[in-house]
Amino acid sequence: MHGLGNDFVVVDGRSEPFRPAPGEIRWICDRHVGVGGDQLLVIEPSEAAGATARMRIYNVDGAEAQTCLNATRCVAWLLLRETGGEGLVLDTLGGLIEAARAGESEVSLRLAAPRWDWPAIPLASAADTLALDLVSGPLAHPTAVNVGNPHLVCFVESRDAVDVPRWAPAIQNDPMLPEGANVGVAEMAAPDLIRLVVWERPGILTRACGSGACAAVLAARRRGLTGETRVTVDMPGGRLRIDVHDDESVTLTGPAAVAFAGRLPIDLKVA
Repeated sequence: MHGLGNDFVVVDGRSEPFRPAPGEIRWICDRHVGVGGDQLLVIEPSEAAGATARMRIYNVDGAEAQTCLNATRCVAWLLLRETGGEGLVLDTLGGLIEAARAGESEVSLRLAAPRWDWPAIPLASAADTLALDLVSGPLAHPTAVNVGNPHLVCFVESRDAVDVPRWAPAIQNDPMLPEGANVGVAEMAAPDLIRLVVWERPGILTRACGSGACAAVLAARRRGLTGETRVTVDMPGGRLRIDVHDDESVTLTGPAAVAFAGRLPIDLKVA
């Protein structure tokens, strides 16, 4: 499946547990020898009260990720189609996420209020998360926020003028960030329109990032760059709509699509 080109391999592990080793995850996500995808998603039963299912998110390096909202929309769409319901709750490593049908191929996600305090990012030491003392070329003084996973948002004059793979890794891997962070490069095209690209952990440039879109809008509002409560975020893969509520919780709305379906071999052949 994919959400705005951010693509995933989705495995149903509810009836038969599926806990792949890091090498198997790398093989599945490899676009040359496996299925190919930005992440591997596994749907599991959840023990959380009120949750329909648990979603595990594995990065291409085999590490488990906390939150991916494009992935969440995809899994929510599958489960909503399966149940015929209008809403559900997904259990993730980053917390519970409410999902609702928003059209034939669109899903809305309701996220809790973000965390701005430095231990929640987390940072290695106390710092002003509104403008961190980090600089890498044109990327300077990012705003840090945790929206279920850590994000740094760098505001620039032109998103497309920045060589993101050249400059973002130095910030992402700075000692100030013991767990790393996703690095967003954001251009305020209008008060209600942000042009964004995100260098995601563990070091890839994806076509879209749902949590990054939420982080960019929240950071722009905190820095006084917009006062809008509904902002469109334009990324290389397409657009998401972000609605910000009074308590800074947000609703993200965007598409989910199935690319193809099939079966993985039981005995995975890992090169």
